[in-house]
Amino acid sequence: MSIIKKEFVRRILKDEAERFEKNQALQMRRVLTFHTGTLERERFFSVTSDDSMDGKLTLKHKAYQRFLDIKKKVRSKNSRRLKQRRLNIHNRFVFGHFFSIANRLMYGFTEEVAEGIKRDLQN
Repeated sequence: MSIIKKEFVRRILKDEAERFEKNQALQMRRVLTFHTGTLERERFFSVTSDDSMDGKLTLKHKAYQRFLDIKKKVRSKNSRRLKQRRLNIHNRFVFGHFFSIANRLMYGFTEEVAEGIKRDLQN
């Protein structure tokens, strides 16, 4: 049963990594005005598992991606008011997919799913 659980966790993490990459790339293309493409190109997702754990999803990205998500104060040109502005390209996706992974891992492993994985592993 542990092999089936590990395969279930690996599939969930792989699927969420693909969804994360696709959704974040769409948002990056939508909100970023500078188009060098390094933020999007130099992201790396990997799913690993070993004997001590069922699975691990690793995300590597440019460090300044986090700083683009932090609110910064911008002075309006026409008035003296300060506006707070940020680019929602990191935290929204990280925490959204984190909660999605947690929910799918808690409630997604049913007998039907286990039987389907067992059939796939036998073939």
